[in-house]
Amino acid sequence: MKRILSPAMNRRSFLGMGLTLAGGSAVGFAGLTFGGAPARAVTPLSFQLSWIKSTQYAGYFSGLEKGYYSDAGLDMTFNSGGPNVDPIANVAAGRSAIGDRPVGSLALAREKGIPVKVIGTVFQRNPFALFSLPEKPIRSVQDMVGKTLAVSPSARPLLANLFKENGIDQRAVSIVPAAADPSALVNKQVDGYMGYETNQGVLLGVQGIPIVILNFHDLGMPETAGTLYAREDFLTANKASVVAFLRASAKAWQWTIDNPEEAAKLVVEKYGVSGLDPRAVLGEIKASKPFIQAGVAQRQGLLSLDMPLYDKVLDTYRKAELIKSNMKATDLCDPQYIIAAQAPV
Repeated sequence: MKRILSPAMNRRSFLGMGLTLAGGSAVGFAGLTFGGAPARAVTPLSFQLSWIKSTQYAGYFSGLEKGYYSDAGLDMTFNSGGPNVDPIANVAAGRSAIGDRPVGSLALAREKGIPVKVIGTVFQRNPFALFSLPEKPIRSVQDMVGKTLAVSPSARPLLANLFKENGIDQRAVSIVPAAADPSALVNKQVDGYMGYETNQGVLLGVQGIPIVILNFHDLGMPETAGTLYAREDFLTANKASVVAFLRASAKAWQWTIDNPEEAAKLVVEKYGVSGLDPRAVLGEIKASKPFIQAGVAQRQGLLSLDMPLYDKVLDTYRKAELIKSNMKATDLCDPQYIIAAQAPV
């Protein structure tokens, strides 16, 4: 789930983190002693963020700060993403062990033969939505007719399929490229802007701009965000570490959404890139809670895999002709790791 920076931040250079190779074996220190007691073995594990270090990763930053990862025997490295980083390629090449992406990107990668598997879901309900102004609201697919919409290139095939399913000639809607921020909507250059409720929606709210929100999940375009994945061979060789990571991450995300003020302070003052707006960071964490706790997470716990939902996502991508194969959720996802992480210790 890509995050948008303020204009001031866009002028800053992104600080890249050194890439850490995550090997198949733990780095053991059992032979060393400190104060007469054997030191606990520590496993280095690297995570490829899909974007720069910002609010969408607050849960992982909380895990570092609260010691959840170190308590699990993991030495975590979170490698920054950005506009010039291909996260899936880095995981596929072994430069990072685990990563996060919207599920659509992972389905496309799997379709191309990249051996990645989904192992967890942070945002069970995707906050991707269409924003409009109250004076010219868009509350349904039919309301899009005759309107000008700012849409990202990756979303256009899905939107075209949505029009088709609703009997709408897509030529009746004017589609323009979505810029990095929703200023075109604010300036009334477009009638609708595609973005994230938890990001652009929060930023507009902080600026005091009222908006009408139409979530695409409600329109039959289901997707997950913050979707956790890794290469199949890494998962097979490192099950204990993967389970430990998922268990610690679920605990960290729960702490984050339960303690938004403290978590926001960590993002702004210590772990996030410089220049983040404290009000927007806090607003985003609060706004994220219902999306993180949605669906199966309410019954099974955070990071759970909703296999029927993933089948619906894949069906949507097939209808939009983004994938051609008969891929099923069981091909894309492997729930054994999160199931093990949720089992009583």
